[in-house]
Amino acid sequence: MDTLQPIFHENFNFHDGTIIVSASGPRDGGSSSTVETVHFRLHKSILRIYSTTFADMLSMPQGDGALEPAVVHLQDPLDHVIKLLAAIYSGGSVPQEPLSRAKWEFLVPVLVLADKYDMGRLTTNLLPKLLEDWPTTLEKWDDVDARTRSIVRATADKRSENPSLPSPDNILPEPAMVAKFGQTHPAAFYHLSRLSHSAPEDIGILYYSGPEVLRSADYSLLTSADWIGRPYVPDKNTGAEDMDDEEDNDVGTPKPCGRVRWWNTHIKPLIWRSAQIGRWMFWRD
Repeated sequence: MDTLQPIFHENFNFHDGTIIVSASGPRDGGSSSTVETVHFRLHKSILRIYSTTFADMLSMPQGDGALEPAVVHLQDPLDHVIKLLAAIYSGGSVPQEPLSRAKWEFLVPVLVLADKYDMGRLTTNLLPKLLEDWPTTLEKWDDVDARTRSIVRATADKRSENPSLPSPDNILPEPAMVAKFGQTHPAAFYHLSRLSHSAPEDIGILYYSGPEVLRSADYSLLTSADWIGRPYVPDKNTGAEDMDDEEDNDVGTPKPCGRVRWWNTHIKPLIWRSAQIGRWMFWRD
């Protein structure tokens, strides 16, 4: 008989909890960190409200005479479960900063589990916080792209004086993560096509003409399903990107023209098609 006392998470060990959930893994998600099993004393009522999966599971008859709450072990990574519970119990702690890697690293695993356990309310509340960084209209895309360029160049200038400072890859969201959203799939692969295939440490900081020179993507995060569903996005050097700025402003040029025409012709239909294939505003299967 195992005499070891279970380890309970300090933030999710409620004295009036009616169910115990456990998960295993490193608390910080790092591969070199200590693996442990952590327990969470939670409320059945809250899990029922958020998750139809838990509601169905908890509706099944339980054994009579149990003195301790039921224990459910989840096969999900421990750090992902901690983030999910933080989003449920402490919604205000969700990172809000736009174009922040911290926000993505928190919300992406939460949305994965929210989809797995059918937590529609949580998905509805949190998914827009990610999608605001990857808009599906040209006007909003330009605004986000301009802010991204500003962050990249400011970071590059600082790193030219102190290379030990975080690189743009450490500050901005990982582009490969975006390809897992059906709604942003086309725009994500267009953006990935602009980035370097080099490892982050191989990217220079003194010679740049745009963020595509200074940023890279972790293509190992893309699954086979992501690649199979990859839309065809024409090379950026053909069509709209070759047009002079003056063409868009020429009163004699048919509207829409230039980049607007390119976006409407190639990107917008792909966004619509992806939305029809996948579940709109939900995580891709």
